[in-house]
Amino acid sequence: MKRLRGPSPLEHAGARHPAPLGAAHRDGLEEDAGDRIWDVCVIGSGASGAVATDRLVRQGLDVLMIEEGVRLAPHVDLDEAETLTRTALARDESGRWTDEGWPWTTSNLGGGTVFYGGASFRYQPFDFDPGTLIHTDGADVRWPYSLADLVPYYEVLERRLGVHGGPEPATAREGRGGRGPAHRPSPAGEVLREAGESLGYRPFPTPLAINREPYGGRAGCDRESLCVSHICPTGAKGDVVSVFLAPLAAHPNFTLRTGVRALRLEQRRAGEVASLRCLDRFTGTARTVRARAFVLACNAVQSAALLLRSRTPYSPDGVGNHSGMVGRGLCVKLSEYLSGTVAAAPEVLADPYTTTGPFSTVAFLDHYLDPECPTGVGGLIYESKRDRARKLVRDALELRVETILADHPSLDNRVGLSDRLDEHGMPAVVIDYTPDPRDLERLSWMSGRCERLLRTAGATAVVRRSTGFAQGSSHLHGTCRAGEDPARSVVDPWGRVHSADNVYIVDGSFMPYPGGLNPTLTIQAHALRTSGAIASHLAADRAAHV
Repeated sequence: MKRLRGPSPLEHAGARHPAPLGAAHRDGLEEDAGDRIWDVCVIGSGASGAVATDRLVRQGLDVLMIEEGVRLAPHVDLDEAETLTRTALARDESGRWTDEGWPWTTSNLGGGTVFYGGASFRYQPFDFDPGTLIHTDGADVRWPYSLADLVPYYEVLERRLGVHGGPEPATAREGRGGRGPAHRPSPAGEVLREAGESLGYRPFPTPLAINREPYGGRAGCDRESLCVSHICPTGAKGDVVSVFLAPLAAHPNFTLRTGVRALRLEQRRAGEVASLRCLDRFTGTARTVRARAFVLACNAVQSAALLLRSRTPYSPDGVGNHSGMVGRGLCVKLSEYLSGTVAAAPEVLADPYTTTGPFSTVAFLDHYLDPECPTGVGGLIYESKRDRARKLVRDALELRVETILADHPSLDNRVGLSDRLDEHGMPAVVIDYTPDPRDLERLSWMSGRCERLLRTAGATAVVRRSTGFAQGSSHLHGTCRAGEDPARSVVDPWGRVHSADNVYIVDGSFMPYPGGLNPTLTIQAHALRTSGAIASHLAADRAAHV
């Protein structure tokens, strides 16, 4: 049976960090790991897994976190990190199958947050109940809770992450609540802001989880490097390793194991998972982990694939797949980059802030809901500096923006398993996604608004670049949808799998509608909300058995 191309070895090009994060961390899994029963096993160390783990540990629970990747060395950039991840089967632009599908942001300790630009938007009220304008066949797009339910968790995370800027006025209570003052606009951001205002837009500072000044035990941004696609050299960026995992690394209730892949969940009776079968990637040895509860934080592709691989006599189609909904409703968000150049004074071009510091300093939501856009639902426009210095324009100031918009959820877009095997002999992941024609029209319309913004700013040589979102992206949602009705959803409003009482999902899988903004902060807020419920459920279960 043909095998899918796998990732480079864990030690590839010295990418692995030589030192553990702390006393709680080591590579690989001990031989006697199965002799112990943890309170919670968290699978995945990225945006959502780290937030959930932090709350669970601090509420007194004994937590094991496993991460398939490793802790990366400081010099590793996004290009190299991508060589450490396996690909998936997916359709290319002509609809033919290829093995170049992208089912990750990155696979390493901290996930994609160590490379992201820190964009930390709150979702809009429309995103929680978009049914007035978003119409689908069979996919319920209404969230089982509201924005108001999530606001307290947004506020906590904005303080912990050190979010600065955003569409709401910054509160004066820095360190106690709300967002801090925005980073100053980059030279390109200032030009875009002025152009937007001349069009009647209401620009605002991009909300960024990047410290302006030292805060929360982290340094302030020194603007010496670009804050996207690189590990932050100062710790100013609010990646989850810096904010959540490193402070936990000596906690007695926390155990972190990297280089350990989750293969499948195992059951001894219906309605409950007893253990997790893992692979120690350093030794090639399969081991079993037992816990009272399991938290999936792998991302919307990997969590769905894990559930589908977990076929047992009690769940013959996979754990949580009681209604055939696991993997269905995959959303990846549509996006496109547009760029052009404007003449600039020598002193502007000499400012290193043209190519360093935050990747985005200005954003626009004026077309988020727009009756002129097809369906009436547009999206976000924001500054997006290039993350590859060799491509930067040297003789003029480059203006570069990205537009992002939510896709219509479709149950035909899905994550599945192939007959082909990956490098560990497991069924390869399949990303079966076809863009909705309505969404392609919306993307074209939003790109037109971006071009108008650039032309208004005086930009010439405007070009567009596709992001290849249909083959996978860093914005993954919807494959384990949340809802009240078990026949139409995988998890309940608190992230608990309807048919497996001790399995929870905290990543973007749960989203019934993906929203048109960068999702990281919202996924983290959901994880914080769900982890509180997990702690309560486990406490009630323990009390019932005393």
